[in-house]
Amino acid sequence: MNILTVMDRIKALQEFEVKTTLPENFRFKGRVPFHIHIVENEATIRVLALDLEEAMMRVNSFIFEDDGEGDCR
Repeated sequence: MNILTVMDRIKALQEFEVKTTLPENFRFKGRVPFHIHIVENEATIRVLALDLEEAMMRVNSFIFEDDGEGDCR
């Protein structure tokens, strides 16, 4: 990626709010890359991404440590 491509991506980022139910065995491991608010097992997560699909994929990868097949809404 060249610097112009990176700058264009940064300029296009938007903040999305993703809601998900945390799995019973969820534990934080290290640094959290998002603003996250948890009430009981429901999480509301604000994430920067190009679109909602990317935001959900990033949250699923972090929460469920998989390839994006979690249960974000």
